[in-house]
Amino acid sequence: MIEHKKSHFFIVISLVAALAGILFGYDTGVISGAILFINDQFHLSAEMNGLVVSAVLLGAIIGSLLSGRVTDHFGRRNLLITVAIIFALASIITAFAETIFTLVLGRIVVGIAIGIASYTAPLYISEIAPAKHRGALVSLNQLAISVGILLSYIVDYFFAQHSAWRWMLGVGAVPAVFLFVGMLLLPDSPRWMVSKDRMEHALLILRRIRGEHIEVEAELQSIKDSLSVQKTHWSALFSKNIRPALMVAAGLAIVQQFVGINTILYYAPTILTITNYQGVTGAILSAIPIGIVFVVFTIIGLPLIDKWGRRPLLLLGLVGMGVGLALLAWVFSHPDRTLFLQGLSLFSMLLYIACFAFSLGPIMWLMIAELFPLSMRGWGSSLATSINWASNMLVTFTFLMLVKHLGTSGTFSVYLGFTILSIVFVYFCVPETKNVTLEQIEANLYAGKSARHIGA
Repeated sequence: MIEHKKSHFFIVISLVAALAGILFGYDTGVISGAILFINDQFHLSAEMNGLVVSAVLLGAIIGSLLSGRVTDHFGRRNLLITVAIIFALASIITAFAETIFTLVLGRIVVGIAIGIASYTAPLYISEIAPAKHRGALVSLNQLAISVGILLSYIVDYFFAQHSAWRWMLGVGAVPAVFLFVGMLLLPDSPRWMVSKDRMEHALLILRRIRGEHIEVEAELQSIKDSLSVQKTHWSALFSKNIRPALMVAAGLAIVQQFVGINTILYYAPTILTITNYQGVTGAILSAIPIGIVFVVFTIIGLPLIDKWGRRPLLLLGLVGMGVGLALLAWVFSHPDRTLFLQGLSLFSMLLYIACFAFSLGPIMWLMIAELFPLSMRGWGSSLATSINWASNMLVTFTFLMLVKHLGTSGTFSVYLGFTILSIVFVYFCVPETKNVTLEQIEANLYAGKSARHIGA
């Protein structure tokens, strides 16, 4: 009897696709340092400052809304190739911008690419990965995002010494080239091939990524069966059977932003200057540990997602984030900025980031790629991603206004309140999808199970 060796090509595919996450992280994080120099050169008002920062979020909303149907029509792979091209062009546009209008326009284009990549990459990986490795592999995208953010902080610090904000933005074209070349060498999702009735291609891809063994035919049949019972119009998202998945995905998308994560990632140097860190370069340098902790704790969390499960990590992470926010609120309630309070503010931010990195950070993107039926996955992931970006834009745009009216302490207290509400939501509504196939999740939805039990 011949023993067929399993293929690990799906790991290579996941690593290449996750390059989109590096672009995502870099282009969202780089503005935290660049905006300090852009503001000096263009003498921006507070409103224009907010517009430059949040323009990328407006683009992300547009990208995620428009591309849901496109990814179902043209395929996950083709869309990621397109994303790489858009990222490269937009990075060049922003680097050479001579007016605020051009800069904002370029940032919107960057955002469109981010909006596409933020759901297409985890969606593609989720449809490639075996069920028992899906959590860790999809979460590679979050690891890549954290790496991209760390790289953006390092690049910001390097070029800050020369006030070279154009180089900060332009470097984003480099990983875009790697993503473009890598995706040209990869296959498309076998599940997408089945949805287009290209069964022979789907079988060949499955054999390539799983290995030459009997389970390939069983998996292909399972995918075909899941397609045979599904509706394809976008309105099916709001049907009785699909509403539980939509509620969980949209809820996690909102929760991830309303706890205030991107106020830390986008405004870390600004927040640190409030606690009297010396100079712009010093504040940017002090933000680098945030990026390092983000990467380290994302790596720590990857194996735990499939070992401990989604729900335990979400609850543990939210509790830790709540502690970090409570400490930040307490620090900023003191008018004096002693050395102890400066250190505690940085520690609180690091605790908050660490807990986010192994919980809400990767798990939100993972679950919106898991929960929807195959023929609705593009629509569902697109809508949930758009809600996430809209929430991101709302929180980012209102951060400085909240600080102005409520103070820094009051602002972090607001995010603490949302964190407590998020714990309640996760406990009562979010299902456990560890070791559950995508097809079984679909079957549970069509069987009429509640949101809390669609992963059972």
